[in-house]
Amino acid sequence: MGQKPKPQPKPAPALSAQDWVQAALRLIAREGVAAVAVEPLARELGVTKGSFYWHFANRDALIHAALKAWEEDQGRDVVARYEGIPDSRQRLRVMMFAAFEDQENGLLFAALSASSEDPRVHPHLTRASEQRLALGIRSLQSLGMGEDEARRKALFLYASYAGYFQLLRAMPKAVRRVTDLSAFVRDVVEALLPET
Repeated sequence: MGQKPKPQPKPAPALSAQDWVQAALRLIAREGVAAVAVEPLARELGVTKGSFYWHFANRDALIHAALKAWEEDQGRDVVARYEGIPDSRQRLRVMMFAAFEDQENGLLFAALSASSEDPRVHPHLTRASEQRLALGIRSLQSLGMGEDEARRKALFLYASYAGYFQLLRAMPKAVRRVTDLSAFVRDVVEALLPET
């Protein structure tokens, strides 16, 4: 009697460039841009470095692709997601609640902000931030504010978001003591919206 052949393990599914990009973004959120390296990402993804080189020429190409994907998601796509809400007051509320609740992207934003002087990071961070601010300004202007007031208040909203996630990254225990995030966001938004 012949031996039964041992079942062969299924090969790991091939990783796409997008899989590498998402892994790089997660690593940036945890440890910053400087931490992006091929070997640790390959270990995290359970593959060899050869998989990486199938999609990217080098580490900088991966960082550029990750930053481009982040900019598209958090710049133009954020504007497209929320600009369709016709009521500007409601748009601002929804946008701010969604931004604060999305801790993964908030922490990624904080990590990128910490690397804002990196010439690879700076243009992506600037464009995404300008698009978000412009949406806030337009929303506030549609509530009857003049351009200067709308710019000032949109900057305050954005600074609240940026500051919250910088603090969450730097001192998470202290920030997490504010257990009612909804009340915090409501206070920020209500402080800036004109009375109806």
